[in-house]
Amino acid sequence: MLSIILRTTTMFFLVMFALRIMGKKNLGEFQPSDFVSTMLISNLTSIVIEAPELPILYSVVPILLIMCYEIFTSVFTKKNENLAKIAYGSPKIIIEKGIINQQVMKTLRFTVDDLLTAIRSKDIFYLEEVNLAVVETNGSVSVYPDPSATTNIDKADIPPFSIIVDGKTRFNNLSYVHLSEEKVNQILAKENVDIENILLMMIDSNGKYNLTIKEIL
Repeated sequence: MLSIILRTTTMFFLVMFALRIMGKKNLGEFQPSDFVSTMLISNLTSIVIEAPELPILYSVVPILLIMCYEIFTSVFTKKNENLAKIAYGSPKIIIEKGIINQQVMKTLRFTVDDLLTAIRSKDIFYLEEVNLAVVETNGSVSVYPDPSATTNIDKADIPPFSIIVDGKTRFNNLSYVHLSEEKVNQILAKENVDIENILLMMIDSNGKYNLTIKEIL
């Protein structure tokens, strides 16, 4: 039992030291290499705690080695922009002036729901409010709202809900905006578009809608 306590204590402070040296504040700031390093360190820590018969150096040495790799990677990528792009990628614009970049969505394997969740987390419910949305290299989405949105967009009491997503209906959401399927059919007839050709259709309680047609990629 004493051995396990000592091993756990040693590994706890070693991992704390490693993360502190690597300079990461929280998981939301992790790049892919950071996440891999953290996962490997976590596994190495658990191995030596769960297997008392193994020498503690079996985990200490690999953890220190991973820490060194992470530090070297950070240093080299700061000095070489091309290497940084290979290691971490580069930010990509996924919405510009309310228009979704479907090619970027496909490249990053973003779903419509991923995108809507990201902009709602910034308290934005209308695509027209988004002047620019950028997917950062750590996977987070930064949103720059349209400065004129407060005066140019006539917002309803109930914000838009997704009614059609990737060619599939979500008519259950119509109850939230107090509209009927007939209203949707009228819009589809007006726009002369079939449901399966729609990437996203959103409607607010005023009947104002935003329609994004699927692109052939």
